[in-house]
Amino acid sequence: MPSAIRRSLVLAGVGLLYLAIAVGFFATIWLTPGGPFSSALGVGGDPQLAIWFLRWQGFALAHGHNLLFTTYLDAPQGVNLMWNTTAPLLGVALAPLTLTLGGVFAYNVAETLGLASSAMAAFVMIRRYVRATDTIGTIAALIGGALYGFSPYMAAHALGHPPAVTVFTAPLMLLLFDDLFVRQTRKAMRAGVALGVLAAVQLLLWEELLLAEAVIGVVGIAVLLSFRAVTRPNEPLTRVVRQRWAYAARGLAVAFATFLVLAAVPLSVQFFGSQTVHGAVWAPNQFVTDLLAFIVPTPLQAAAPAFAARISEHFSATIYEWSGYVGIPLIALLAYAVRDLCRRGLTRQAGLVGIFAVMGVFVALLSMGPVINVAGRTLPLPVALIPLAIVFVVRRRVAHPGVRRAARIMLWTFLAIWGATIFVPIVSDVIPARLMLFVFLFAALVLAIWLDHALRKARTAGRSLAVRALPLALAGLALVPLIPRQPFPTMPLAVPSFFSTPALVDQVPSGSVALVAPFAYDWRLAVPMLWQSEAGMRFRMPEGFAWIPGPSYVPHRSALGDAMAGIAKSGSAPAMTSEARRGYSHDLLAWQVQTVMVGPMANQDQMVRFFTDLLGRPPSQEGGVFVWFGL
Repeated sequence: MPSAIRRSLVLAGVGLLYLAIAVGFFATIWLTPGGPFSSALGVGGDPQLAIWFLRWQGFALAHGHNLLFTTYLDAPQGVNLMWNTTAPLLGVALAPLTLTLGGVFAYNVAETLGLASSAMAAFVMIRRYVRATDTIGTIAALIGGALYGFSPYMAAHALGHPPAVTVFTAPLMLLLFDDLFVRQTRKAMRAGVALGVLAAVQLLLWEELLLAEAVIGVVGIAVLLSFRAVTRPNEPLTRVVRQRWAYAARGLAVAFATFLVLAAVPLSVQFFGSQTVHGAVWAPNQFVTDLLAFIVPTPLQAAAPAFAARISEHFSATIYEWSGYVGIPLIALLAYAVRDLCRRGLTRQAGLVGIFAVMGVFVALLSMGPVINVAGRTLPLPVALIPLAIVFVVRRRVAHPGVRRAARIMLWTFLAIWGATIFVPIVSDVIPARLMLFVFLFAALVLAIWLDHALRKARTAGRSLAVRALPLALAGLALVPLIPRQPFPTMPLAVPSFFSTPALVDQVPSGSVALVAPFAYDWRLAVPMLWQSEAGMRFRMPEGFAWIPGPSYVPHRSALGDAMAGIAKSGSAPAMTSEARRGYSHDLLAWQVQTVMVGPMANQDQMVRFFTDLLGRPPSQEGGVFVWFGL
């Protein structure tokens, strides 16, 4: 069989296998009749937000609206969607599904394909670093790809973040980085164009990951310089830079130009369009990796003892960011793999695992954020103390001048990047805990390279089948603790028939503003966005969970919004004084509200009485919703 056909068959087979694993990962959705249409993967309000964003892209395409800006949330001012996890490219790609089978189905497809495509990209990347022309190399790459594509990071973000699990560009970016800074065998322009296109794709999938990839690129340059300092301690690093920089600079210049051409419109909308967001959107220490998170499983893992779950529930990050668990068995195996390969001298495999291991540790430290957190307690100790301590020990115990110089390079690089993620605008918007994605990428590389070596060594030695299978058994034991809990968390999406029945919802004037209760002032109350999505974007809303100038991810304070929020929380309606009535009427007029709806919610009776008093007439009750038409 020709090698090209064989390679294509292998890729197709691996892709189908990863897709089958992803379907099994989400079996509660795909193996339940009607599940993909009536339930969403995940918990809380984030799946509803993601469904809305997917639905908006399909609706905007079909009706000629702006893909990157909308007044269907926070009307009449609107929302700059480039400051939100809108994933316009994902929404456009899935628009045929969204428009025909619904936003819920498209969301579940996005989650499933995200995991499978990410694992596939990692498989393709790993094949470069193992001997992928035979079964052993394919198995090693297959296991490495699975570790990346189905890691605890993926399990956490599959709870409601399709863009955060559609991360196939990270492995491909690493390949292009290798081409530009290490191999330098292909034309720099070709690599640069590919890098620019890939960067533009990632911008339109999830901009935060593009920023993170740039950060990891800087880390990679520092690590390469450090390893050069170790292997050639007497060679000036300036010579290395001169030798490599001309080629890399040409490629980067082409990449930047390509990226600007492709990304000019979305970046213009983001930074120069309406409703531009300024300032840090998250607090620096809000979503970070706890020191214990690396070794303590969370309730998202199948093997999570009760005591471990009690510890992990105190981690500062929310359940959507519980992505730091690597596990003691895998950490031990990776450490053994590095030692096993490096003790054999400076081979290609030893150099690769050394580079990837150092990068993994470096990024794991960055994921811890500004200060050290232990079991949810924030200690008054900056994370930078850890690399400082490591460098101190190295300088005290290692006399090799190259190692000492490498330690200095790594320390100053860490301090610069660590400081940038805290203080530099835009860069500080990268959530530290999400950098764990790259830790699993580097772990997958180390594991696959070691497996490739160990399996070949056992075969060459002519050992028994049981002994030859030992590396696979060790890898399996190390990966078992990472298996996600089953059934995977899902949430039924019960939408009142008013929103899904055209004869009912079409009573609302198309494109008009409707005020919907519960007031969507919080991510936990994003259900009105789901109803709006299921209504085919029939109406606009003066509410919604989205980033707007402030920065704020909730609508700006208003008398009517505060009153509705108070009723939803406590069931207590404020006194309807003449002054309060004027304030509420002012908000209705400013928002241009033509319809008020009260859907299923806590304290629904109190909300209905509140609006009956405010509007001076009782509502119509249709399709499970109380409605006041024609305001």
